[in-house]
Amino acid sequence: MKRVLPFLPFLLFVASFSCVAQNSVSSIETLKSSYAASGSIVVLGGNTIVIEPKMPAPVCGLPKTENGKTTWQFYSFPLASITVPLTEVDETLISEDRVFTGSDPDKSYKPGDKGDTTMIVIAGIEGKQFHTLTYDRDKFLQLSPGPHSGKDFDQAPDTTVAFGLTFSDPASARAFEVALRDAVLEAKAQARTERP
Repeated sequence: MKRVLPFLPFLLFVASFSCVAQNSVSSIETLKSSYAASGSIVVLGGNTIVIEPKMPAPVCGLPKTENGKTTWQFYSFPLASITVPLTEVDETLISEDRVFTGSDPDKSYKPGDKGDTTMIVIAGIEGKQFHTLTYDRDKFLQLSPGPHSGKDFDQAPDTTVAFGLTFSDPASARAFEVALRDAVLEAKAQARTERP
């Protein structure tokens, strides 16, 4: 027993690191499965993911009612891929909105209607940007059937401080949001333990 005691702090550290790694794997797997209907996620190293949304991105309408008047904000995130170092996500800014897709939702909207799609918005910590591949949504929609290269729809590298992901299933969106927040916190904890 006396031989084990000097090594106890080291064994506890290794055990706690192992738990963080297992939680991180679990969170990443939940991210992948909850996003499967909307796109795919690839893991690069331990703390970076590449999100590849299905194309074309929907145009999302978000109604805002102030002083009895409804105004609309429209978003489209024409992203072929987003590289997301998890340690650079601001977990406090991950948010969820119900949005409307389809043609002219502003014309058929009645106060109290709920959107058909959930949008999760992800922002980076101050001073950080995510590397993306963007494309021209209109050119993509006009492509004929068959294989095409990125130049056919003006695919190009870009950066952004925030982006939105859409989910037709609210339960999948919530699972993704929780798993992303957990994965970010786990990645940041792991980064702190790895610093000399």
